[in-house]
Amino acid sequence: NYYRIVIIGAGNVAWNLATHLVHVGHKVVQVVGHSSGSAQKLANVVGSTYTLNADEIINDAHLYIIAVPDGSIREVVAKIPIVEGLVVHTSGSTPINVFEGKVKRCGVFYPFHTFSKERTVSLSGVPFCIEFNSQEDSALLSHLAESVGAKTIEMDSETRSWLHLSGVFSCNFVNHMLAISQSIAEEAGFSFDLLKPLVAETVKKAIENSPTASQTGPAIRGDSETIKKHIVMLSSMSEELREMYMSISDSIWQFEHGEE
Repeated sequence: NYYRIVIIGAGNVAWNLATHLVHVGHKVVQVVGHSSGSAQKLANVVGSTYTLNADEIINDAHLYIIAVPDGSIREVVAKIPIVEGLVVHTSGSTPINVFEGKVKRCGVFYPFHTFSKERTVSLSGVPFCIEFNSQEDSALLSHLAESVGAKTIEMDSETRSWLHLSGVFSCNFVNHMLAISQSIAEEAGFSFDLLKPLVAETVKKAIENSPTASQTGPAIRGDSETIKKHIVMLSSMSEELREMYMSISDSIWQFEHGEE
């Protein structure tokens, strides 16, 4: 079975979902975008039409996927015309009740992954958190995820919001730490490439063992001399980085040792 799908949005999530769905045989029949450039480009890639006007959204699709920034979801929902198909959003932090009083069949299709247009990532094994207001739509969402090799987990809005928060720490914050380490490397005159084996092993160890069992470094050892030296070094770079280093070091110690 294949579905006729309208993609609302043309950003990272929309791009990756649309291209994967078309690749396995589904039909993206329309892209609804905010700007003609991105919407037309995605439409060309997936072989569909596009529009910038919500009034022109077709009404005979099986599924309408809203893949826009969280702050825009409510506005998009308010503009969607009456349709018979299932309307879902892809947000981790937006509850399903955003559809209340606006959409007949609604749900959530949240891929717990990180996306960018520059990289094509496999969806094999990726968890898709699903929620719906009608049990009959569970099969549709499960089939859609399974068709691209993903797996589904039924999850309510509150739990999904906590999952999204944990993802901010494990993905966005971790990447920010890597960006800081790259900045330090560049300022000190050596290549970030030197850190890549360390980064790879750190992630591998955390996944294969557990993050709590894998923590190393001066903070968990209570190596005050090394910590003081690092603080002095960072003071010459940035007060913000110095404060961040001290706060994270204290957090590592407290996480392991508590009030000892």
